[in-house]
Amino acid sequence: MTPLGLLDLPAPLLDLIDQGLAWLGLPALLRVLLAGSVAGAAGAWIYRRCSPQARIADLRRELAAVQAQLRGYDGAFAGLLDLIRRQFALNLRQLRLTAVAALLAGLPALLVLPWLSNRYEATFPDASTPVRICAEPAAAAIASSAPALQAGADGCLQLPWPPADHPIPLHAAGHALVALPPARPATVIHPYRWFNLLVGNPAGYLPDGTAVNLLRLDLPRQDLLGIGPGWLRGWPAPFFAAALAVSLLLHRRWRLH
Repeated sequence: MTPLGLLDLPAPLLDLIDQGLAWLGLPALLRVLLAGSVAGAAGAWIYRRCSPQARIADLRRELAAVQAQLRGYDGAFAGLLDLIRRQFALNLRQLRLTAVAALLAGLPALLVLPWLSNRYEATFPDASTPVRICAEPAAAAIASSAPALQAGADGCLQLPWPPADHPIPLHAAGHALVALPPARPATVIHPYRWFNLLVGNPAGYLPDGTAVNLLRLDLPRQDLLGIGPGWLRGWPAPFFAAALAVSLLLHRRWRLH
């Protein structure tokens, strides 16, 4: 079964673009920043095209007038309630006017995120590097015949990572699970689930009907930044920072509401 999901459809094109930028000498960090910038710009453009900016501007002026009345109100309580209800109704109208456009504006990032995760999250270690592999549940003892290794009581085994031309098969209770290395790096391998229709697992899937529900592979993570805490070194921080910065810049330049 193909590991691709619907949101993975842009992945082959994005791979080609990424490889071309790498061939030009652009480092991984700048490629991720560029992806975030493009996603942020595309989202801002979609929001600009799909949102009724003139109607939103009129509504915001009306809302500002109501809020000014509220700040200076000094009358009966019934009149105060009327102003509060009017403010609440205007806020709901503003939400209705912007909700669809805001959701559509998130589509560019949604289409890029699965590819970024598959491309920049984990990487294969060098051949013969010890890698810890754990099965869930732990009682489902996984084993490898090349070399002969058996999982411990915690359901984990550690084996030297094989080269691509000498794969190591994993099995449990006589059922073949997966051969290492998989097609692409992934820290989790599981049977095919309904959500894989949207986002696939680049490493493939475990067969159904085995005692193993999930395999965790302790693969090395890709660090794009050499400093800072672990959460800051991967791809999410630079991607979302660039997307947010470009989006806010264009919102201000285009005076979007």
